[in-house]
Amino acid sequence: MKTNLTKFVVLFCLFSLLAFGCAEAPTGFSGITCSDGILYLGSMDGKIMAVNASARSQQLHFPADGEWEYAITTTSQGGLSCGPVSTPVAIYGTPDVGGDLVFIGTYNGKVYALSTLARSQNLNFPQTRDKEWFYPKTNEVIGSVVGSPVVSDDAIYVTSSDGMVYSLDRDTGDKNWNSTVLCDKLWSTPYIEGDKLYISTFDGYLHALSADDGIITWSFAAELKIGFVSSPVVSNGVIFIGSFDRNLYAVKVESNETLWKFAGDNCFWATPLVSNNVVYASCLDNNIYAIDAGNGTQLWSFDAGSPIVVSPLLVDDSLVVVTESGNVYVINPKTGIGERIKNPENDNKPTINALVQATPCAQEGIVYIRGQDNWLYALDIKQGEVIWKFPLTTE
Repeated sequence: MKTNLTKFVVLFCLFSLLAFGCAEAPTGFSGITCSDGILYLGSMDGKIMAVNASARSQQLHFPADGEWEYAITTTSQGGLSCGPVSTPVAIYGTPDVGGDLVFIGTYNGKVYALSTLARSQNLNFPQTRDKEWFYPKTNEVIGSVVGSPVVSDDAIYVTSSDGMVYSLDRDTGDKNWNSTVLCDKLWSTPYIEGDKLYISTFDGYLHALSADDGIITWSFAAELKIGFVSSPVVSNGVIFIGSFDRNLYAVKVESNETLWKFAGDNCFWATPLVSNNVVYASCLDNNIYAIDAGNGTQLWSFDAGSPIVVSPLLVDDSLVVVTESGNVYVINPKTGIGERIKNPENDNKPTINALVQATPCAQEGIVYIRGQDNWLYALDIKQGEVIWKFPLTTE
């Protein structure tokens, strides 16, 4: 049965509500960033974690070399009979890594820079000498941060549910600028191209902002003013983006020209992947589509049997697709022919037997997936099997 957009948004709002009150723990669908053998991600109990892939494959005690965890909490007024409680904070975005710093935004409206050195030593936060910081530095908060931060040489950029984009100094966390209100909510991740940031909105606009001062330099309005749901990706002067109207759009950068649009049977929620003039687009209609980037012609489609809410990955010579139901498929990117990786314990169950709403990552032929069961899974693509799994609730 196909999952419709309304169901997905309702689930998302439910996740958001659980972030506050006296629930046992928040949820979230923070993705994974791979960097030099370390996996950075947000857990479903409000922790930013660094996981050493080699140590996990050897089943060493956590934390091993390079590993750490840092719990982000807030004090809030519990609902019903609950008094003030300290609760973990929900994390939806994927961490971005710049040098020795890990950047993340949280659902309570904060942005953090965490030092891998200071966190591995479990020092008090923030260690300013290690360039750790959080923003805002007062009790005030910006709107909830759902999208992922993006790091440049000297700044980080993040969107907020207050409808604005923020530029923060990479070393200090001081605000460089904030944009005007672009939409009621901004949940997308900015895309940096040269000296511009490209932003998509729920009310059907694409904006280019100057990275220097946040001034809007270009805007594009969708024909029906139906919102863009995915974050944008730019390739060869074209923006590719999914919409609530069930179309994937190709828009020429900084013009009013729609090059083409491609119709699915449901929304294209995830950011598309573009490689070698082919767009690989995950859809909530259960399909992954390969589309000619130049003219929008379908090259092939693959029915994965479940909505796909995360972007596909190119791993070596294969396209890896992870469905919301937890099945993982390895597909030939040229032909669209693929096979499912079997569950190591029961072939009748999904590959990892957990919902997947968090963006996976890949490194050296291994795909890492965080399930909504709060476990981290490692899949060897060539072997076609799950080689280890690790619980992210470490206490």
